[in-house]
Amino acid sequence: MSTAQELKEILSAINARDAEKFYARVDLKTLMDIGYDEATDVLAKNCAKFHELYPHDLFFKFGSTILRLYNEKFRGVHLGLISKVIAAYFDGSFKDAKTFSATPIKFLTAELNNLLQALRAEFGEEKISGDKATLAVKMIGDNSSYGKMIGVLNFVLEFDRRGDSWRLHKIKNVEELVPPILDIAERYWPASWDLGIKI
Repeated sequence: MSTAQELKEILSAINARDAEKFYARVDLKTLMDIGYDEATDVLAKNCAKFHELYPHDLFFKFGSTILRLYNEKFRGVHLGLISKVIAAYFDGSFKDAKTFSATPIKFLTAELNNLLQALRAEFGEEKISGDKATLAVKMIGDNSSYGKMIGVLNFVLEFDRRGDSWRLHKIKNVEELVPPILDIAERYWPASWDLGIKI
């Protein structure tokens, strides 16, 4: 099975909210751990630039050292939030989401669901080297408000060989993706939402 076929199975699992099928094909812990650490590096290295772009965001105000210390201290909280949102997506509990303040995890999961509905994937070049492979994937938003917010994001995904198939475990081009995703987050995420999320 090619990585493109494997990714089609992953996307099918996401659309069907089939957690068992998804986790069989995605090493989510590794994906999140590596992605978080690499994103923190990019944010810290570009802290001054991001502070100029987003002066209202206190995250960038105090410099790269404080940013790294903050992300290290709250690493478990941040990854825990992502894990809870993913779990709520697969178990369907987000369907009774109310406001952000009333049900923050369910509300964010419902927003994730809306976002996923607004995206389509185009597969690009696959490169195989031994037991590793990469696949270029373009995520394209539709004409809805969610799709327009995302626009186009270019991912390079890395897979590990698993017998005759592949398992997704890493995003290879985090440095390229951080600026556009940060810009989306800055436009989408109100500062008030940072208060009171309980994990």
